[in-house]
Amino acid sequence: MHGKSEDGQSQWAVLVDPMGAAFGLIPVVGPEWEVPDQPENVGRISWLTLVVSDVSAACEFYEQVVGWSTASADLDGGCEMRRPDGGSAAEICYAGGDNAGIPPVWILSLPVDDFEESLRLVRESGGEIIKGSIDAGHAVIRDPVGACIALQADK
Repeated sequence: MHGKSEDGQSQWAVLVDPMGAAFGLIPVVGPEWEVPDQPENVGRISWLTLVVSDVSAACEFYEQVVGWSTASADLDGGCEMRRPDGGSAAEICYAGGDNAGIPPVWILSLPVDDFEESLRLVRESGGEIIKGSIDAGHAVIRDPVGACIALQADK
């Protein structure tokens, strides 16, 4: 899908990578889009993770399409991806082992104020904890409509 303004300028696009994970492209926005008086971390995307069966193919795809570079390939068969400015962008992980059962989708990590309460509410609201625990301070969940995200204790 590709959204354009009336004058033909690209506004956004939703694409699917070779492993089947959807991702979006949007123009870079400046600090004027910041919301004042919000907690620094809670509710903001803190990290991106993609779990796939072919890490090297995924890394190569995102290097070509997004302009990231592979920083290290030493994450249990995965790799860390970096933005052109050298900052950390995401991790691409192998689908086996500890990541078994996690679908090939981009998983947004969201910090929450009360991690234990958030996990309780996931279950109570019809969601499912796929991986993680209160002790770990990080969990991949599936919401009631099937979307996966990660919750993490805000430190």
